[in-house]
Amino acid sequence: MYAAVSLKTFAISMIGLFIPIFLMVERGLALNDIILFYVFNTIAYIIAAPFAGRFGAKHGLRKAALLTVPLFAFFYYAIYNITAMPLSYNHLGFILGLAETFFWIPFVTHFMRSSDHTHRTEEISFLNIVTVISGMAGPFIGGLLIAFGGFPLLFGLAIGILLISVIPLGYLKDQHEPFACKLKDILHVPKEDSLKLIARGGIMITEIVFWPIFLFSVVGLFAELGLIFFIAEFGAFLGSFYLGTIKNRKELAIIIRWGAFLCASIWLARTLIDGVLILSILTILGATLHEMIEVPFNTATYDRVAKKKYLGEYVIYRGIMMGVGRLFVLGLLSLSGSMVTSFLTTAAMYLTYLF
Repeated sequence: MYAAVSLKTFAISMIGLFIPIFLMVERGLALNDIILFYVFNTIAYIIAAPFAGRFGAKHGLRKAALLTVPLFAFFYYAIYNITAMPLSYNHLGFILGLAETFFWIPFVTHFMRSSDHTHRTEEISFLNIVTVISGMAGPFIGGLLIAFGGFPLLFGLAIGILLISVIPLGYLKDQHEPFACKLKDILHVPKEDSLKLIARGGIMITEIVFWPIFLFSVVGLFAELGLIFFIAEFGAFLGSFYLGTIKNRKELAIIIRWGAFLCASIWLARTLIDGVLILSILTILGATLHEMIEVPFNTATYDRVAKKKYLGEYVIYRGIMMGVGRLFVLGLLSLSGSMVTSFLTTAAMYLTYLF
């Protein structure tokens, strides 16, 4: 599981950071067009989540992951060659949402069920480390590939690595999660984390879409942008590694509150300060401090639901609530027309982890 997600994360991170920038800079899309692209992407995730849960329950994670490879590959091919295809960017946003859903819903369900209480903090930390290391190298290499070979080379290499990423899953024991996918079962999922899940979705859409666009407008070079996110992910790696050594749940509960306050402060500072160096430092600090939220929150959540019969339903509910958070930020941004709105909203969303 670690190897598979590492390769997939590496492939996606090589290109994911640059997709909104590619659409805006290379294809000339306006901010509202970018927002609409991610609205379709999010709607696809929300709609497909129950079907992805059912598919994973019936066929297992391995087949679900195999299904996503051609979807991701088609998306990367089509987004570069869209002028020769009878599709719009909104169609491609929807396809990307389907690919993401059919991988991550079964993966998260399988990982939750497979983790054990005693070593859960280490396991979650290690998963974060694996994805962070892959995500750390991806943007930097992606930026270099764009600088020296252009987007065609980047898209082609990403597709190749995605194909390779399914090989480790051949050694995975398929686990079929009991899952009825009935509305009443999803509605019975405990709701205490709903606001935090909505905040998590809103934070993610800002971090992976609108902050890179904004930072690129300041930096101006793909390679330099990739380097900044390389260092930021290294900071996240150190933070996740340290937090993985903490098993005391009360200590983790204190850490998440400090992380909420510090992350909110960092995002507020991003709206008030100018300059490439300062904004780069804030990006690095933000990625490092975010692990103070990520590891404790996931540990507490997995503790509560990992052995419950409604695990599959919880993962669906989790994905839907995160989608709601994304749509909330996208809606506010569409109304304001300024990316600063998403930064301020993200700062406010981090404060939900104080409670």
